Amino acid sequence: MTDMFQEQLKKTFESERDLVIKECGNNKNSSSLNTATINFYARLDETIAGASTHIEQGVHCKKSCSYCCYFRVDVSANEIFAISDCMQTSFTNEELKQFVERANENKKQISMLSQAKRIVTNIACPLLVDDTCSVYAVRPSMCRKIHSMNVEACKHSYENPEDRNVENAEHPVLSAITMTMLIAARDGFSSHNLDDTVYDLSEVLIFALEDSKYKKRWLNGKKAFP
Repeated sequence: MTDMFQEQLKKTFESERDLVIKECGNNKNSSSLNTATINFYARLDETIAGASTHIEQGVHCKKSCSYCCYFRVDVSANEIFAISDCMQTSFTNEELKQFVERANENKKQISMLSQAKRIVTNIACPLLVDDTCSVYAVRPSMCRKIHSMNVEACKHSYENPEDRNVENAEHPVLSAITMTMLIAARDGFSSHNLDDTVYDLSEVLIFALEDSKYKKRWLNGKKAFP
């Protein structure tokens, strides 16, 4: 990458981090932190949409294409709590029950895998229902940033999860910009003494749903999840 692009990434990082710090506010509460997360998502979506119009090959992602929904999804605590809050207000009791069943099955499967094996094992996201994200409006930033210019590469990766030589289907410039924004947002939350540990969504979302103590731990500056 050129020095000019590196400088642009630096400015992007500083701008996004400062916006998140400001939006979190001085009083750490669930509402303001959820708002900061949602606002960050809006900026990330806008950046992706704007940049995508300049990609000649075009982005191949479309509704009901779910090859990437079998990867491990790295999330920060603020994202987990934004999702769990949304689920508690918008899901029916039956939908929550079904999610818990899927999440528990995932936890059981993950517990038998090493970290290296986890990365190359297809496990459906517990939020995936009929090839569609059931919390699409508040889906994590890692899910938002993923984009593909070659759906065949995505299919190959899904069918051959242990193939480490599969083509990276993301546009390198767009990938660099969005990853910079993602890291900057995490740094913004960390600046408020909030846990910025990266968690596996399939492992920890169920904790946030079932017990409010984890959110309290996070708001008190402690590590949110075991």
